[in-house]
Amino acid sequence: MTHSTLRIRSLVLHVAALVFSFAPTRAPAQAEAATPATSAARTSAAQVQQAFVEIARTVRPGVVTLRAFARAAIAPAVEAAAHAEAAARAPAKPSGWQAEPETEDYPGFKFYAAGSGFLVDAGGEVLTCLHALEQPGGGLPDLVDVETYDGTRMIAEIVGTEPTVNLALVQCTVFPSGRQPADAPGASRMKALRFGDSDAMESGQWVLGFGDPSGPDKYMGTGTFIARPTRDCYQDQLSAFFLQVALTVPREAYGGPIVNLDGEVIGVLAPRHATPGGGNEPRTGIEYAMPSKIVQGLYQSIRQVRSFQSPWLGFSVMSRAELAAARGIDAFNALEKPRHGILIENVYSPSPAAGAGIQPGDFLTGLDDTSIFAPVDFQKALYLAGVGKRVRLRLCRGTTQFEQELVIQRRPAEATPR
Repeated sequence: MTHSTLRIRSLVLHVAALVFSFAPTRAPAQAEAATPATSAARTSAAQVQQAFVEIARTVRPGVVTLRAFARAAIAPAVEAAAHAEAAARAPAKPSGWQAEPETEDYPGFKFYAAGSGFLVDAGGEVLTCLHALEQPGGGLPDLVDVETYDGTRMIAEIVGTEPTVNLALVQCTVFPSGRQPADAPGASRMKALRFGDSDAMESGQWVLGFGDPSGPDKYMGTGTFIARPTRDCYQDQLSAFFLQVALTVPREAYGGPIVNLDGEVIGVLAPRHATPGGGNEPRTGIEYAMPSKIVQGLYQSIRQVRSFQSPWLGFSVMSRAELAAARGIDAFNALEKPRHGILIENVYSPSPAAGAGIQPGDFLTGLDDTSIFAPVDFQKALYLAGVGKRVRLRLCRGTTQFEQELVIQRRPAEATPR
């Protein structure tokens, strides 16, 4: 941990303690005695404020705007669908940011939606929420551009997506002065952010959220961490997959990062219920984010296989830690289980797993040549194999070990997680 980080943490803890040192309202005769304590508290508060400024200076250059365009020939249909959905939602109040008017940046294309994202690679890879780019009637945009912190705009392509968790990976491809490697002169605008450990967060810790909607507006909010996800698997209970923070985030900031006091990304801001084109959700003061632990694995898998589908075998899983928490440590210790592996919690029917006779309570210990120790191992192996691939699962039921071959399918629409 750097000296700067230690100083920031020390200041934040110090100002929290000094909050309790403010004296109650006193009589005029006591006012002079109260001045030194009040001055010290204000000084410490100013130091913590400066710490937040330093974090923002570190993070903001890595936050970007993404804009989605439809071809002019189909734009009227997209626009009509957007108006119909907006009327159906009928939000009580707009967020305050309005869509940027149509420009001549890309003749033959019409702007229809925008969102936030952040750089994960100095070569121009960006993570964002898929829903912010989708056409209101469904489907991916015909053109995407990315605007960096310094105002530079680049045409980009969508490398891959994970529709179930609302994640998209975008690669900047057309630079203003040609394709630039990360170490080329002038490439400093591509500042990649670092991932942190979402599992290391505890309730009450500070978090900072960032976004960069289309236009001159920016978003930064400070809040507190509420809770880690209760499930690492999103196949069944999607709502249990998100981490929770105390923030109020405008919808145009979805896709932006949540960072800890080290400036590390511990989550991706996302709506609990996504609407194509970035539809509104009621603001409650509690926001959700995809945890960095899962996002990192999905990001690496998506960039390698360039997948646009959710691979699916028809079951959800639990880690050993989740299983122990759900059943109690004594029941967990007494459970017949293999030396490693994760529990198959639920099995959908119909599905490849149900057809093969896989049951809730079985343990998954391997997929092809990959040994499974945690849900993220399973998720990564599933993506790297890809839809249509026949895979060999290694399983354990009680004391019996066995194998099953299944073909990975695209997750069907009716298998929507809760």
